[in-house]
Amino acid sequence: MSEACRTSEELLAEIGELRLRADRLEEAWLSVRESEERYRKLLGTVVGYIYTVKVEDGRAVSTVHGDGCELITGYAPGDFDADPTLWYSMVHPEDRSAVLEQAQRLLRGEDVQPLDHRILHKDGSERWVRNTPVIRRNAFGHVAFYDGIIQDVTEAKTMAEKAQHASLHDPLTGLANRLLLIDRLSRVLEASRREQTKVAVLFLDLDNFKPVNDRLGHAVGDLVLKEAAGRVLGQVRASDTVARVGGDEFVVVLPGQRGESGASEVARKIIAALHLPYESLKGEQGPGGSIGISLAPDDGTDPWELVRKADEAMYYVKNHIRSSFVFHSSLTRQAGPGPHDA
Repeated sequence: MSEACRTSEELLAEIGELRLRADRLEEAWLSVRESEERYRKLLGTVVGYIYTVKVEDGRAVSTVHGDGCELITGYAPGDFDADPTLWYSMVHPEDRSAVLEQAQRLLRGEDVQPLDHRILHKDGSERWVRNTPVIRRNAFGHVAFYDGIIQDVTEAKTMAEKAQHASLHDPLTGLANRLLLIDRLSRVLEASRREQTKVAVLFLDLDNFKPVNDRLGHAVGDLVLKEAAGRVLGQVRASDTVARVGGDEFVVVLPGQRGESGASEVARKIIAALHLPYESLKGEQGPGGSIGISLAPDDGTDPWELVRKADEAMYYVKNHIRSSFVFHSSLTRQAGPGPHDA
């Protein structure tokens, strides 16, 4: 009898504990639902659109795209329902790995930072979007959903790219400026060390540009500079760098050289191109150019040192035989070639 009473007491205690747990679980679910409602109201105030991914056992089982997705993507919510792979196919191929990595981290329950990536709009245009996801967990702490805000940041990206470009390029000619020149020169010097090649730095100064500027004015002078910049660009490879570093001074970086012959050929071609009649001068012959050349690693491996030595060689040409070129190394040799005629 006493054994039966003890068993009943144990059952009653167990039932009471289960009821207490059930009450706590109900309170937890109520708290989750209240938090979810507040959260979704907050999301509704954000410019963009909201998507929701349902998660079961660590896998995404469905995705709902909210109102506003058509404005950003060109596709209506029903289009995404009809084709579950539509979103992934819209992601720019170069950005898909980053998007997949973000999704996998969310499914593992990791908090992630907003991700900017490109999508292909239905009209064929390329757009930048910012994907800001937030995890929602159930009462047991498991990932049940994650919501994301998709915002079109194309305009902001475009403005940022323009600002970045402006900070690294000459506003008149569009060429690299001194800052970008040194950055690129540093990179090719590092690559040349690995590849055991040389890098040539050509310092170009236009001949007789000041008289043109003084006689015809700065507006025409600017046109001449732009035309000269275009001619220099026309004589180099896509992998080379042309920079404007002063009023009528330019620097050309030629990576992947084996010796002096490649740089010599480019210098000759630039000088010849600069001697042709200028459209900006109504067919008159404009300024030519004098070029000094330094070679890495022969003349050093520091970017500024190479530019300085090429500049020194250019001034030697200016003071001796204009419209020609010389290597800095020839100035330091007791007996060696002098300036080269174009």
